[in-house]
Amino acid sequence: MSKKKHKTEEQGAKWLTTFNDLVTLLLTFFVLVLSVSKIDASKVNEMVQSMRETSGMIKSGDLEPVRVFIPFVRPKLGLIASGEKKRTKLANGIDRISGIDAKAIGEGVLITLGEKIIFETGKAQFKSNNMAIDSLGSIILELDCPVRVEGHTDNIPIHNEQFASNWELSGARAVAVVKYLISECGIAPERLSAAGYADSRSKVPNNADHNRELNRRVEIILSM
Repeated sequence: MSKKKHKTEEQGAKWLTTFNDLVTLLLTFFVLVLSVSKIDASKVNEMVQSMRETSGMIKSGDLEPVRVFIPFVRPKLGLIASGEKKRTKLANGIDRISGIDAKAIGEGVLITLGEKIIFETGKAQFKSNNMAIDSLGSIILELDCPVRVEGHTDNIPIHNEQFASNWELSGARAVAVVKYLISECGIAPERLSAAGYADSRSKVPNNADHNRELNRRVEIILSM
């Protein structure tokens, strides 16, 4: 009877060994977590170098420093002011071209060409005299920024053999300007993009002939 009881107690105590092992592993895990919770750049470098040397990837001393953390650096106010000054100076220079309006904006420089400068009403073919856009193209050619061309119309519907609506007209005009800048001004195609907005982005309310004339325009945005 005593032997059987002793054997039962011995078998019942085996779980304690497994439990002790589990507790030991958990403690080891938490110690490791605490030890790496604060990154030490020098230790990380040593560990990486040791692992690479072991695997034969590089020789000792050839490892570049490991960047553990690169802090965010706010741009200096002087650089921001310099950029604004550059955009304003460029806009003022372009604004001197007869028939073209330009102003500095947050994105870069906004250039406005009225319909009468380059197009006949309701058409997307260039007029014969394009001195204004030629002068503008020579300036843009010297820059390295992206150029976005946008066509805009008034709210009077158009429907003829060439254009079913103002959307087609505005898009065709933007594309015509892009093609001219490429073929006649030598601007790289990858710098240019075109979009037509019809009367969805009116500059002023379409409630008078003068206002509608202002809305019939092509805008060129120099992103810089």
